Amino acid sequence: EDQVAPKAQLIAAVESSVTPGRASARLSVPVGARPLTQLALFLAVVLFGCANNIAKQIAAKPLNRYTYILTFATAVAYLPLYGAILLVFIGLKVVPRYQLDFVWSCRRSGRTPILALFALASLGDTLGDVVGMICTPYVSGPIHSLLSNMTPSFIAALSMCFLLKRYSLSQCAALLGVCVAVVIGVLPSFEGPSATKASHPLFSVILGGSCVFNAISFVVKEFLFAEYKGWVLGQGLVSDRGLHVFMVNTHGALFQLPLTLLTVPLNLAFGQTHGQDIFAYTREAMACVFNSDVVSCGPDSHGADFAGRCTMVYVVFNILWNVSVLMSVKHNGALATFIALKAIFPVSTVLFALVDWPLLGPTPLHPLIWVSTGLLLPCIALFQWASQQQEKRAEQHPSLATCCWPLCVRGRQ
Repeated sequence: EDQVAPKAQLIAAVESSVTPGRASARLSVPVGARPLTQLALFLAVVLFGCANNIAKQIAAKPLNRYTYILTFATAVAYLPLYGAILLVFIGLKVVPRYQLDFVWSCRRSGRTPILALFALASLGDTLGDVVGMICTPYVSGPIHSLLSNMTPSFIAALSMCFLLKRYSLSQCAALLGVCVAVVIGVLPSFEGPSATKASHPLFSVILGGSCVFNAISFVVKEFLFAEYKGWVLGQGLVSDRGLHVFMVNTHGALFQLPLTLLTVPLNLAFGQTHGQDIFAYTREAMACVFNSDVVSCGPDSHGADFAGRCTMVYVVFNILWNVSVLMSVKHNGALATFIALKAIFPVSTVLFALVDWPLLGPTPLHPLIWVSTGLLLPCIALFQWASQQQEKRAEQHPSLATCCWPLCVRGRQ
């Protein structure tokens, strides 16, 4: 998955009100789901996710230092899309109108407006996405997908600090294994001169670190869902199924579009403007997408006349991927969707290596990438299993689900 991937994982996790890797077995298959529908949606999540990753790397070739425009294009597309879906759902009474009261009128314990927390979550998503897109031309597709696996580790650390979540020793060991796997895969980026490698070491480190912004967004959204449950109880509302995911997505997109415009100076900070001011850079970025001539994207661009089409293809696949994730959560459940999302990395890695993609070509892979993949997948499976066991202990008694269980087992209170 790329930097957009944590958002798709958020959709899956938020819909079931659990964090990635904490989806319990009872949520794995919704009642009435047809096997063929489940299989089709599972494959759709994997295939559209791979297409999203590959289309992004292909688009980076003509766009070159203007890859920021990919984040802006998706932000522009999602606001009317999510907004229209939300309005239809409100009209059909799928989403109750009082959820708008929670978002726009509610204040957390009389202090922080809930709307401000939506803005904070959108800021995290925006920073993660923009930094990720800026790094895209300098990091190969497989490394880009690999580094996104740092997000669950950041989520766990932030959840322990701010949401007081408790992770067992097995969960911590699994997340440590994920971090080790990522480091092993990135190590070849530090061998030899940067100009001869597919992935620049500095941008690889920046990309891995930027996952913390997506993790912040996740933690804030999980907190919002918990706040909504408390608000519903306080209002005396019954038969409420939780804050609807399109309510969250629409308000996230509402803030993300202007925030994306405000993050243009990040291109200056990362040396993408080549000494130009941000207004000149933005004009040239737009010209690169809409002019469709061989010189509009600069001398370092490869296939500049395809910039507009590549951008459109990326946006389409990104939308299809996120819609397939939503459909998969509804018909397959959070657990199956989480597994499908994690299958994207190895499948896309194989596709990057074996297929001669237009403008991109095949991506040469260092043997350590395969070592990293072989370590990463068992660690993710271990984390999933350990998360289910931790939830079972919490259901028996909260005191049993202690931090670093079984090293810190408490007696029942």
